[in-house]
Amino acid sequence: MIKLFSLKQQKKDEESAGGARAGAGGKKASAAQLRIQKDINELNLPKTCEMVFPDPDDLLNFKLIISPDEGFYKGGKFVFSFKEPNPEDPLNKEAAEVLQTNRRLFEQNVQRSLRGGYVGATYFERCLK
Repeated sequence: MIKLFSLKQQKKDEESAGGARAGAGGKKASAAQLRIQKDINELNLPKTCEMVFPDPDDLLNFKLIISPDEGFYKGGKFVFSFKEPNPEDPLNKEAAEVLQTNRRLFEQNVQRSLRGGYVGATYFERCLK
């Protein structure tokens, strides 16, 4: 459960210290960082899942480790890495170009791919309920 009162107090303390800061570098927290902090605080993972943050100050880059305890994959370990999109070093050059030139279209493409459907000539199965 999110600790609203402590977060509100922390925000007030940060504002009185000169604005919302993220980490020791003195950078302002982005909307994505604030959102992921809220989501992580509310997250309830099953016992077979674990989130690992290689850099505790960078919540946008993490690993999800799934260790099934039943069924065919019992005893297995699956590791998924999640990284903030980096248009300077993309795995998908076409998506990076759209991200740089038309962020709104990029966001629409992400939603379309998660709901199931085509983005360009590539079909994506539905991932969202």
